[in-house]
Amino acid sequence: MTVLAVIPARYAAQRFPGKPLAPLWGRPMVQHVWDRARAADGIDRLVIATDDARIETAARGFGATVEHTSPECASGTDRVAEVARRHPEAAIVINLQGDEPELDPVALARLIAGMRDDAGIRMATLAHPEHDAAVLAAPDVVKVGVDADGFALYFTRESPVREPRAAAVLRHIGVYGFRRDLLLDFAAWPPGRLEREQRLEQLRAVERGVRIRVFTAERPSAGIDTPEQLAALERRGPRT
Repeated sequence: MTVLAVIPARYAAQRFPGKPLAPLWGRPMVQHVWDRARAADGIDRLVIATDDARIETAARGFGATVEHTSPECASGTDRVAEVARRHPEAAIVINLQGDEPELDPVALARLIAGMRDDAGIRMATLAHPEHDAAVLAAPDVVKVGVDADGFALYFTRESPVREPRAAAVLRHIGVYGFRRDLLLDFAAWPPGRLEREQRLEQLRAVERGVRIRVFTAERPSAGIDTPEQLAALERRGPRT
């Protein structure tokens, strides 16, 4: 069961132009994601997908495999789907966000193994416990409510979360595993109401009844949306 992992990277992010190449601890941010993904068991092919020559040059410079994608891609998932169409051998496709420099390779490997072991899991993601209530309440932190079987009930930016069915509310990590056929369907679906309201692409699947299995990471992971967040992470330093 071949696993393809794709790191979509674009230069022209509205809130943080050039984010994949922003330096962090002496290396471009996307290189941290690449290195951590390479350390995860279970990936057969790992690529960086981009439409930007600057990112391609930098990625090849640190030894990454790069595939060029269309500048018309509306989202990272569309970019991942474009790569997946070229690889019909890939039964499982992993979407690794290029702004997750603290990606946990152990948790990623757990997600991949879980999807390989259970053919009923069509889509999966990662999350971790957040013990700081103030951090969890922030509107830029995505929360996922998980049921007793480990499947997502909802994703939201709102706080407080009012969902009595949730066995736990975790901090979401932007990693997604798809069965290849579901990914291609997902990329063809138009955004639904919840996705537009919350600005969360994964709600496109929730609205269509797709059960998303949530695998829990033991370590927190800081995704980067703004230069201020990157500066704070630079000051804090890497976790030991």
